[in-house]
Amino acid sequence: MTVHFFTFSDERGGSSRQRAFRVADELNARGMRSVVHRPSALEMSATSWPKKGTLIAQLLRALASVRKGDVIYIQRAISNKYFFALLTTYVFLFRRKMIFDVDDPIFLHSFFKTVVLTRLADAVVVNHHALADWARRYNPNVHIMHISLNFATYKKFEHNYIATHRPVVIGWSGNGVEHRYNLAFLASVFTKLRRDPRVPEFSFTLIGALGYKPLYDMFNAVPELSTRFVDALDWNDPESVPREVQHFDIGVIPNATDPKWSKLKSSFKVIEYMACGVATIASDFGEMPYIIEDGVNGYLASDEDDFADKLRKLLSDKELRARLGEAGQETVRENYCYDAIIPRMIELIAFVSD
Repeated sequence: MTVHFFTFSDERGGSSRQRAFRVADELNARGMRSVVHRPSALEMSATSWPKKGTLIAQLLRALASVRKGDVIYIQRAISNKYFFALLTTYVFLFRRKMIFDVDDPIFLHSFFKTVVLTRLADAVVVNHHALADWARRYNPNVHIMHISLNFATYKKFEHNYIATHRPVVIGWSGNGVEHRYNLAFLASVFTKLRRDPRVPEFSFTLIGALGYKPLYDMFNAVPELSTRFVDALDWNDPESVPREVQHFDIGVIPNATDPKWSKLKSSFKVIEYMACGVATIASDFGEMPYIIEDGVNGYLASDEDDFADKLRKLLSDKELRARLGEAGQETVRENYCYDAIIPRMIELIAFVSD
């Protein structure tokens, strides 16, 4: 039996890298043959005719390689109409077993295609509870499997709270351009803190600025804030993010986006920060309340003032940072690493293939 992954993007895209390429690697390492096919839906959308015809032929060859008893794993691949039509037609006509993976509220952008694949799937894998509630309207076989990571890799880059250094480093990692409104929320929080004489000195590291000038201007405008901009990382290197995150004293996940989208969102950043033992504060949205127990393994903030208040506490108390960081790391080890998630995935695939 082979698991055939058909993806939204190539491995440079965070969603497909974490939900397909690295999952396939882990399945192969555990003896379950898996292959990630090309092209991706995004590649097909970005290719014009007549070259698009070559990609369609490539996709048809990939589908033809699926044998009875194999499992097709569709990772969010709804963005291209040709890709969607070929996959759904093949699964329906040849009665192939199929798992549909949804890690964002993509039905807000393409309701019809998301519902069709959800109904057609033998099982649906989602990233968090709110998406599970939505998916169960159309398919009873829904499983919550969070984006996970190799715990040993992140543990190797564990933050050292014993060492004393100044200033305290606050850090954020991600695609800065996509999160510019969330980062504007954070810049406002920083401005409040810099005006408060009780707050210790701190600096900010922004990983994923991508050379985007408005982000530079935004944080350079915060009074007396030293900001280190990391324009890009090798995101395909599994050690690139933890190697940087280990230098954070506090990891932050601000959220100020559309509530319809954000309440159905999760964040891999929180898992990465916590896996490195970094004390974490996140806006109270989406899956965050299921991951973070406020004041136990991190902090949840209800609004800008609450975010600033809890960030002030963390900045002022190294022991608090160490305690929350240690508890957060244990949360990831128990619930959000490959050793916790991949065995469940293997069990589901085996059940679907029967």
